[in-house]
Amino acid sequence: MKHDAYFTSPYKYIGIVEKSYMSKSEGTLTIDPETGEAYSLTKLSSNKTVMHDELIYTKLFQDSVHSLCGLGNSSLRIMLYVAATARPLAEIIVLNAPDVMIFCNISKSSFYDGIIELLDKKVLCRKLGSSIEFWFDPNIMFNGNRVKASDNYYKNK
Repeated sequence: MKHDAYFTSPYKYIGIVEKSYMSKSEGTLTIDPETGEAYSLTKLSSNKTVMHDELIYTKLFQDSVHSLCGLGNSSLRIMLYVAATARPLAEIIVLNAPDVMIFCNISKSSFYDGIIELLDKKVLCRKLGSSIEFWFDPNIMFNGNRVKASDNYYKNK
């Protein structure tokens, strides 16, 4: 089988756009000492343009890759589902069996076997009071800023 080779990467970045921001203008009140008239001085606002990645992503931490490599086929597929559906700043994932089975193209028994393996390996743990909600380890993967999430975690403790 023949595959093409490239000197430079053929992949294009999708979803990178420029976003413009305008800072708020600041105003000060000044009084003319000779006439006593009041003037408002306004500093002109400055514009800032930054590059922004619009695609949704989930971070996979390099230290966790080794533990994920040991997962079975069904467990790994379920983890890909978790990564694809994790909400920003959330540590809970909803694993509704029919949805996951369709997404991952696995059977009902493979789904439950995969969940058991993920629970045994402490990649997931059950959320009290729910049969379909699970906590996932934010040290394995996370969607968003873990500093913000940990601040909320410690404030609520």
